[in-house]
This record gives sequence, structure tokens and C-alpha cells, in this order.
Amino acid sequence: MKYFLTLISISIALSCFAQGENKTAQELFDSGNFLGAAAVYQKQIEDGNKNAYVYYNLANSYFKAGDLDKALVNYYRAFRINPRDKDIINNLSFTLEKTGQTLIPDTMPKSIFLVYNYFSLKELKGLAFMGLWLFAISITFFVFFKYKRFCLKTVIFFACFTLFFTTFYLIRAKKDLQDLAVVIAPRAELRSGPSENFPVALNVPRAQLLEIHDKKGDWVEVAIGNDSNFTWVQNKYIEII
Repeated sequence: MKYFLTLISISIALSCFAQGENKTAQELFDSGNFLGAAAVYQKQIEDGNKNAYVYYNLANSYFKAGDLDKALVNYYRAFRINPRDKDIINNLSFTLEKTGQTLIPDTMPKSIFLVYNYFSLKELKGLAFMGLWLFAISITFFVFFKYKRFCLKTVIFFACFTLFFTTFYLIRAKKDLQDLAVVIAPRAELRSGPSENFPVALNVPRAQLLEIHDKKGDWVEVAIGNDSNFTWVQNKYIEII
């Protein structure tokens, strides 16, 4: 009994500590110590609390501190976990605009973008597996029960459900699993090859968003937006999202 009470006491103490840590982060933010708040949120993430709102609060702290590159990294991480949250979308979009970039491509209507990104990649994968599981159950009912017409309609419905979300997942995965990176140095040199012996093809500013296409040692092959011209940048200049 004494051992059990000790465990309860430790559990309560740990809970209070976690609540105090959250309060401290908010207090630091409210008092204008944005980098202090960022350090607390970063510690929570390192401790395994990788939820969208911790990343969002971390991004807000960096944004207020003027570190737009780190804000952009963490807004994107929050967006990938919870792409439906309006605050995350608005702040990510605003930060991109501040750096001369856009979240929604000019060729895509906003409504299409929101529908396309309504589910996270993890949710799409879960829906596809759920559909497959329900499809298997409906097949079992069709084979072993006498209500063939009803069961056949159910089989067709779940087959379509599974096909839709599997296809949607594969389309999204091709794009979403491609790593993105943000320039975290005042200036990054993009070279024509993976070595300092290659000439500098382009200099890009802090907070520039890059698409990663290949990696070779300490060098990363990148492109800017839909540009088909690939260049190479050293890892030290970027942070991968």
C-alpha cells in the first residue's frame, strides 16, 4: 500500500511539472521572452510530445523572435500533422508571404488546395487500411450469409472506398514524402555539383524553401519550387522539415 501511494505521489508530481512547464512557456511568451518560450517548446518535442500544437507554438515563438526560417520549419511540421487547422494554415501562409513565397500555387484555386490537403498523409493511410479491413469483412458476409444483394452492395461500397483512399494516399505520398528544407543561414550557396570545387550557381536568402531530390554525403541536391534546374547545397545551410 505504501509503495502504491508513493507511485501515485510521483505520478502527481510529474503531472504538475508538465503543467508547470506548459505554463512557463506561455508566461515566457506573454512576457516577450520568445526564445525562452521556444526553448521550452523544443524541449517538449525532444521529450516526445510531437503534436501539431507544440510545433505551432514553437513556430509562433520563433516568428515573434524574428527567426522566420525556424518559424517556417515548424509551421510546416504542424501543417503536415494537422492540415485542417485554420490558424496553422494562416500563419504558415503569412510567413511564406513575408519571405516572398506562397503556400498555395498560383495555378491552384484555394478550395482545391484545401480539399487536397484536408487529410494528413497518416490519416489517408489509416483510412485506406480501414477500408481494406471493412472490405474483407463484407466479403465474408457475402460468402456466408443469405442476404446476397445487400452484402454485394456493401462489398462494392467498401471496394470503392478502399480504392479511393489508396489512390489518394499514393498520389499524396509521391509529393508529401519528398523532403523539404528551409535555408537557415543568412545566405546559402547553391552549387552545380556536390563539392566546393563546383561553381556557385545561385545564392539564396534565409528562409528560402527548397525541395530535396538527392543526398550525397554532406551535400543535398535541391530545387526551388517547380524549377527543373537542380543544384547542390551543404547540409549546414539548411534544416530539413
